Amino acid sequence: MEKRMSEDIDAGQSINASSIFMAVCGFALYWGCFFTMLMRNSFMDAAIEELWYHLFLRIVFLLGSAAICLVIARKADWFSSEKGRRLQKAGILLFSAVAAISSFTAYALEATLPLVFDFFAWSLAGMGLACLLVIWIELIAAFPRKSCALALVASIALGAPVYLVMNLLPFPFNIGMLCLCPLVSLGISVLLERDPSIVMPAFVPLLESRKKTRLTPLFKVVCISYGIVFGVGIGATTQFGESDMLLGGIALVLIAGAGAAWLVLRDTPDLARRMSSFRLLFPVLIVALIPMSFLQGVAAASCNMLLLGCYVFFEALDIELALDIAHTRNATRLHLVGTTQACLYIGLLLGHAIGLAVTSSGVMDYAMLSMAALALVVLLAVIITFAPLSPLVEPTAAKRDKAMPADEEEDAVDTWQAHCERVAQDAGLSARETEVFMLLAKGRGIEHIQNKLCISGHTVKTHVYNIYRKMEINSREELLDAVEQGQESRKA
Repeated sequence: MEKRMSEDIDAGQSINASSIFMAVCGFALYWGCFFTMLMRNSFMDAAIEELWYHLFLRIVFLLGSAAICLVIARKADWFSSEKGRRLQKAGILLFSAVAAISSFTAYALEATLPLVFDFFAWSLAGMGLACLLVIWIELIAAFPRKSCALALVASIALGAPVYLVMNLLPFPFNIGMLCLCPLVSLGISVLLERDPSIVMPAFVPLLESRKKTRLTPLFKVVCISYGIVFGVGIGATTQFGESDMLLGGIALVLIAGAGAAWLVLRDTPDLARRMSSFRLLFPVLIVALIPMSFLQGVAAASCNMLLLGCYVFFEALDIELALDIAHTRNATRLHLVGTTQACLYIGLLLGHAIGLAVTSSGVMDYAMLSMAALALVVLLAVIITFAPLSPLVEPTAAKRDKAMPADEEEDAVDTWQAHCERVAQDAGLSARETEVFMLLAKGRGIEHIQNKLCISGHTVKTHVYNIYRKMEINSREELLDAVEQGQESRKA
């Protein structure tokens, strides 16, 4: 047990390149599946020709993704627990099962399935893939900040060829790959979670996180508005006939969008400067939307793909921004990433829904729709130029006092610490062991603890060994489980 304890404490000081490579490959499988669901027809069923049906299925898929992201954001504490993790994994398994059942049933019947069935199937698919996204975001958040950004961008870029291969394969190999990729991705994430060099960030209660990291309404509106513009462009790709050239062009645009995001993330580490990088999209969006109103064929498809590249750029920056805020403000990642992703999915959903409504009803064609999207971009440019685009609300002391009574605020701050102290008291830990235990519960490593308490590393290991022995546990994960169980029993 002493050897395992030492490995557990020393872990996370540096993550080796092989672990980062595995993370990139595993996360790339998610992106390949997501791009396939977002860009292709009903589980890659080429027999479906109706334009409205394509857009409807994408809308339902995005609806499921947005719904589960909102639930995870609002119930971040529960989804951080072991039960919540199991539910997320079950959602991923459900995605593969639904994709297989829907596709092979439609193939056997040689007909499209009822609309109600596809509605539930695609909504469940959206929920399952969103669960896989959350699992990977939690995992790469344990990487150093630069490695985290690199893993995120590299996984998106590598997901492009996965998307291309998945769409070029004939039936049933394409469906088999679509069903297997999430399972393989989940398996890789489980292996990395057991890697001793990776120490997951400390758990932060949602109540404590919300006091420090409330997202501004303007930032949420901007995310939704960008999503609407991207949704219009991505939805418009359905009008083009599928070809190897179109699929290859989409893959190249995905890689280009990820590469542009990496250049920004590498050169603009400051949060304020990174926020201003969203303005870089305005000229590109204008260049893409204006020609869409009068171009046809390959030229119009190129404009649509340019919008897709902008979406990838925004997606990468949006996720990294949420992780950066969680890291600097010591906030919960599930709440921040869940909220920002839900806003973006809602925007994409609205963009597809608007395109479906106006084109199906004959109110306007794609040329007029492109001009409407251009007007929204111009409005966004005006708002962001003249209004400060800050992602977080910075409440004053008076507002904090007004929002929460003093006694309730004191109870909220004390909640997590009180649980840890009760667990330590029940285990019979000494005063010094309790101090070490509190830091362990926050995810601190041996170097941080010895510097914080001004003791040697050998002394820290001795305290940790005694803590593990008294609590009858063998790892950091079991220690966190003990604290969570104490919290649940107190609520009960």
